[in-house]
Amino acid sequence: MAFCVLVKISKRLVSFWYQTDKNPYAPLVIKGTNEVPLYFYVSGNDFIFGAAARDRFHQHDPNAYGNFFEIIKDPSRHFTIYSNKKPVKQLFYYGIEQHLSFFINTVLYKGDSIESYRQHFPLKFLFEADIEDKEKTLIENLFTDAGYFNIGRVNYDAALFEVLVQNKFLSEQSNVLLLNGLNDTLYIKLYADFTVPPLSILNIEGQGADPRVRILAEMIVEYIITQNPFLNLDKELETGALLSFCAGLLNNLTPIIKGDAELTDGKTYWFRINERSLNDRLQYYSKDLAIYSSIDDLLNTNKLKLENIIIVLVGEEISTSYFSNKLLKKYPHVISVEPIHLKETMKLIFTTVSNIVPESQKGIATVPPLPPPQPGFLNGISKPTFPGKIAPPPLPPKKGNVAPPIVKPQLPPVVKTANSNKAKAILPPPLPPKNN
Repeated sequence: MAFCVLVKISKRLVSFWYQTDKNPYAPLVIKGTNEVPLYFYVSGNDFIFGAAARDRFHQHDPNAYGNFFEIIKDPSRHFTIYSNKKPVKQLFYYGIEQHLSFFINTVLYKGDSIESYRQHFPLKFLFEADIEDKEKTLIENLFTDAGYFNIGRVNYDAALFEVLVQNKFLSEQSNVLLLNGLNDTLYIKLYADFTVPPLSILNIEGQGADPRVRILAEMIVEYIITQNPFLNLDKELETGALLSFCAGLLNNLTPIIKGDAELTDGKTYWFRINERSLNDRLQYYSKDLAIYSSIDDLLNTNKLKLENIIIVLVGEEISTSYFSNKLLKKYPHVISVEPIHLKETMKLIFTTVSNIVPESQKGIATVPPLPPPQPGFLNGISKPTFPGKIAPPPLPPKKGNVAPPIVKPQLPPVVKTANSNKAKAILPPPLPPKNN
């Protein structure tokens, strides 16, 4: 059976998607969701990835790990599993591989261990705007060092632009300013030609949401603190985490906005906000003026005129009529990406990504397996181009002896038995191997 697994990664969580012969693409759902918060728990031989680890982290368990992309900056940080000491960056590898084992057991209905799949497993990464290039390289190297030779990086922006061209929102000659709001940071990319990397990239903290979304999030956090004075909350952190939730509330605005808000520790708290209070506070909000000056400076630096630029808004926190209308007062061409376009983008990605074989793997029959990742220096890699137009570049060379690359063989067909469809009878996925 042909298949592919795609892992979408941001600094707060990862989500899993897959494709098989019978599914164009679908979420890989475990315990009711395909999204996993980026927390880990390791004690003895126990390894937990996700919400349960988050609960332990907020209970100050010394064996729980959060803030992954911060703690990996300290090379002295380690964890111990199966009595082996591992660098803390490998937490991510073990967490992802646990879900790949789940996929093999419950989607492919195979009882094989993950070790027999590593070399040829079609694994693709989709990085959100908040992941830096050096962090992307680190993650990819974790898996190539472990023997995954069929990995690739998805160029989401290129796929989105292709969808917008097909739907007549853009032409292939358009100059595009792509705005993406994520965790209250505004990520800006300027494309003079969106078939090549952007001319300029700019990040603005505190500007990654419709002002009403941020104000409502702030008001909810303030209400929760007032009603629960014993809580010790990081107001900025909690506000950023509630932006997506508040964007949904504003889509169905009522005079009294109330409900249960989930904070970063996974606990929910009831709140009640008057719409009138929200509008009153909005009248005194002036922070969004920073967006205008940042856009103008970016265009002037690159000698581009306003009338030749199409501003594209991505992310539910900024893809609102209020936010786009504010921009339209100054800029003539502003479009918001609709959910249907995001769905079409994912379809386009999966129609091309699963058939890609890196050039370094073509024409070679076999390669010896490698052990799980070990500590080492990061190797730079070239940024892949959008799949479906140009094949991605070869994986980076490794230090020392280099194992010859391979070609992906055809997996054997699935043999159905009387119990082949009983997913509940499948044992839970095994923990990662004991190798150093």
